[in-house]
Amino acid sequence: MFKGFTLSRWALATAPVFALLIALAPVAFAQDAPTTPQSATTPTQPQPQQTTTPAAGATQTDETDGSGTQVAARPAGEAVAAKLPAEPLYRDYKGVALGMSTADVRAKLGKPEEKSDEMDFFVFSDHERARVYYEDGKASAVIATYIGQDAAAPAPAAVLGADLEAKPDGSMYQMTPYPQAGYWVAYSRTPGDSPMVMITMRKSP
Repeated sequence: MFKGFTLSRWALATAPVFALLIALAPVAFAQDAPTTPQSATTPTQPQPQQTTTPAAGATQTDETDGSGTQVAARPAGEAVAAKLPAEPLYRDYKGVALGMSTADVRAKLGKPEEKSDEMDFFVFSDHERARVYYEDGKASAVIATYIGQDAAAPAPAAVLGADLEAKPDGSMYQMTPYPQAGYWVAYSRTPGDSPMVMITMRKSP
């Protein structure tokens, strides 16, 4: 008599690296279009990641914490706490912070190329533009876009506090939530010889 064996597999849910970039791409590329008024679209919010707790009795091997630092093995069944930074480096764009009123935003950034109760579009040069989204008359999201190598976009370390490893095509992306601050910050760069860098800070739901 043979004993039956059951093969169990863990389903690993991987969030696409450019999920946010794809969702925001129409907004960014719209900045290059003529300044014909368009309807505003609120940026898509990323889905929170889930932390998986090992099943009781399972053996957990050593792993890295995402920064290359080795993490010691934990006893089976112990919950894994997410390590999230409490204080963001990126707090404002040209003096504009989340929660600022529409009037104060325009006082800081000047006259918008396009404006509405939901979104303002600002053009500072051929290489730098920004969009500010509003909810109830206050800034809920700011997307700064830098176009081309001469745009002098901030380095990832200046925005997220750490360097990002670029892919072979030169693209990169990372989103970091700051629960205590009430918002998240994302840094993305497109591939190619004339990359576009988008830095987004968005109020958490």
